[in-house]
Amino acid sequence: MKKNVLASVALLFVVGIFMFSCNDNSLQKIREAELATLATYISEHNITVEPTSTGLYYIETLKGDGDSIRVGDRVQVWYKTYLIDSTLLDESGNYDPYEFIVGSGAIEGLMEAVTYMNKGGKADLIIPSELAYGQQGSSGVGAFKTLLMSVEIYNVFPYDEEN
Repeated sequence: MKKNVLASVALLFVVGIFMFSCNDNSLQKIREAELATLATYISEHNITVEPTSTGLYYIETLKGDGDSIRVGDRVQVWYKTYLIDSTLLDESGNYDPYEFIVGSGAIEGLMEAVTYMNKGGKADLIIPSELAYGQQGSSGVGAFKTLLMSVEIYNVFPYDEEN
């Protein structure tokens, strides 16, 4: 009986290791596919801007005016988000812009991008998965998916350090 229990535990251990190693390999393959798709997209669309140090591609399409946006500011943006294959995922409402505090409340790629912008500015973004939903994905977005966003800064409410 003791040998059967030990054999069962050993078998479960080996199966568990096999499952985790396959999962890591599968995730790596999905990540590699994302990077290949991103490289193809960059090439096919003649993207000439260099990515930021984090990997974000920021393509300014209209320079805004007003103060620079900083972490802690509350911003309202109009946006459209697509998968890299041009499938529309989400967009701000017709009457209500998306509002968030820079530094929380949005994906990292969007939060980084708005710090390069001013009120009224527009930009197109290519956001690799590590600045979006990563390996876990999100509702409607699978693991390791690069996002495309068109963003316009509608309004900026500077952080008030005194309040």
